[in-house]
Amino acid sequence: MFRIAASRPASGVERSVQIVFLIFSCLVATSCGTKSYPRAVHKEPSPQINDLQAQVRSKGVELSWTFPEELLAKAKSPSYQFAIQRAEVKWENRNCQECPVIVEDKEVIDPARPAPALVDRNRFSWVDTNVSRAHAYRYRIETRSDKGRAVALSNTIMAKIQSPPVAPGRLAAMSETKGILVRWQKPTKDLAGMPLQGQLRFVVERQLSGSPQKWENISPAPIDGNEYLDQTVASSQAYNYRVFPILIFEETNIWGEPSFIELVKAPDTSTPPPPQSVWIIPKTGSLEVQWTESEGKVFGYHVYRRDGEQITRLTANPLKHPPYTDSSAKKNEVYFYAVSAVSTSTPHQEGLLSKWVEIRNVLFY
Repeated sequence: MFRIAASRPASGVERSVQIVFLIFSCLVATSCGTKSYPRAVHKEPSPQINDLQAQVRSKGVELSWTFPEELLAKAKSPSYQFAIQRAEVKWENRNCQECPVIVEDKEVIDPARPAPALVDRNRFSWVDTNVSRAHAYRYRIETRSDKGRAVALSNTIMAKIQSPPVAPGRLAAMSETKGILVRWQKPTKDLAGMPLQGQLRFVVERQLSGSPQKWENISPAPIDGNEYLDQTVASSQAYNYRVFPILIFEETNIWGEPSFIELVKAPDTSTPPPPQSVWIIPKTGSLEVQWTESEGKVFGYHVYRRDGEQITRLTANPLKHPPYTDSSAKKNEVYFYAVSAVSTSTPHQEGLLSKWVEIRNVLFY
């Protein structure tokens, strides 16, 4: 005789084991059998400021920085703010990087409404007027989200406040065959009447007389001497000049007030200056070179192309006006272009080249 055993109800532990096993079986059945790592969540890069600079001027410490153009449009939305932070450092500890300091917010800049900061394209500037002589200040910029959370920190820059040098003396300018020669006398004391401590350099700026044109820096680097020959003037044009003294004290640039001289006429024999701007427009099967026309009287322009180490003048005769079409440019090659201006005097003389402009010819023909 067979006995039929009655089944007993499953315990709570057994039911839990059965449920786990069922879930695991379903996962195995629906899996493709391959293992993979979790996908990384795509995150846009945080706005990073890497070129914070500080210049000590008579009005205070001028900070300036560049914001990446590709992120500037996003920053102008309520997404980001720039918090300018400052830490005051004891004068005796100005070269100590490890000494503890108290960091505080001095200004919060909204890129959409940047005042009191100024903006020139993607270059921001702001002046800290609350500074004192014989004090040192450490600056950085904290980029924050719309919720006030820090997302990036800039480089840190130190500003050491010293009395600026007095303005250069005996500023003079004279016309020469190759341009206008500007000369000045080096100062030896600061505004407090004390001997200068540090290296003294000079920056020369120029403005076209009788024009609303901005002052432009024409010295490629701060000058160690006491004269500068401006070879980029237009024939018979008049110019204004100013010379700034800069005291370099422990890597801090301390700017003094400038000296001025006005209405300096360029010689009639000088060659015209090169175009200030040159740009390239890709066309089907060619590259179009454009430029802004030079100041003063110009007979025409020559166009140059640099391919590696080889420089070729593309124009046999001067062009009266832009543009120039380069139909010999090869596909997927990198080229550099520059433009010079030619004088109206006889014989015609060619002036200096403009800055080289780079482009890769990637268009298909």
